[in-house]
Amino acid sequence: MRSGKLKLKDVAAIAVIIACAAALAAIYIAPVEFSADKTADGLWRDGVTRALLACAIIALIISCGYTASLTRREKGTAARLLWCLPLLLVAAANFPYSALADGSATVTRPDLIWLFIIKCAMIALSEELLFRGFLLEFLKETFKGKSYEYLKVLLLSSAIFALFHLLNLFEGAGVGATFLQVGYTFLTGITYAAATLHTGNIWAAVFIHALFDVGGLMIGDIGEGPFQDGVFWALTAIAAAICAVHLILHVVKMYNGKDKSDGQAGNTN
Repeated sequence: MRSGKLKLKDVAAIAVIIACAAALAAIYIAPVEFSADKTADGLWRDGVTRALLACAIIALIISCGYTASLTRREKGTAARLLWCLPLLLVAAANFPYSALADGSATVTRPDLIWLFIIKCAMIALSEELLFRGFLLEFLKETFKGKSYEYLKVLLLSSAIFALFHLLNLFEGAGVGATFLQVGYTFLTGITYAAATLHTGNIWAAVFIHALFDVGGLMIGDIGEGPFQDGVFWALTAIAAAICAVHLILHVVKMYNGKDKSDGQAGNTN
């Protein structure tokens, strides 16, 4: 993060952040109604507010000089993306396959699927910009050259991402459900951070995150019925186990010196 006198880009960033904050305040305080359809209105509200948040975070990233998290390309991009496939399994397993197949859960608003996907994309984009585009870069600077740099950056960024979801308590979420969410977002945060560190930018993490949310929010947002059945949990457990083994082997290999190019988070990402 650069320091010194306030530059034009910093002034522009502050202006963008203030404008986004004002727009968010208007949406929540006015409140703005995007559609007479309650379901559509909720999707629009979530999508627009997350898009505004994303704009504000991009301004912050530019001001802090962390734009490499958006544009950086590592050597062997194709191989690095293939490396992310086990991480993608966790997101793919989050879909309600069996519940939709046996009819216990249904998508009641197929006409809003496009808007629902946009909402999920905006959630993923805004959160990845904040936690992997900004926070991860800050932690890489903080721990650069220190022992176990990669693990510290990976685990601390994921822990902060998980604790961020405690804010759901202020929106009326149940205590048990919130702490369950904190637990699994710590684990998914590890996959997003690992994808970012390995590919060098946030875009693989954005895709994995968006896919995870599409599967997990589909029934709650545009459908009805129970969907976390035995098949769902079995697929989740299998995907999580594969992902965990993949990451553990990667870290062991890294710290055994067999993959020195990935041994320092600040050098490869």
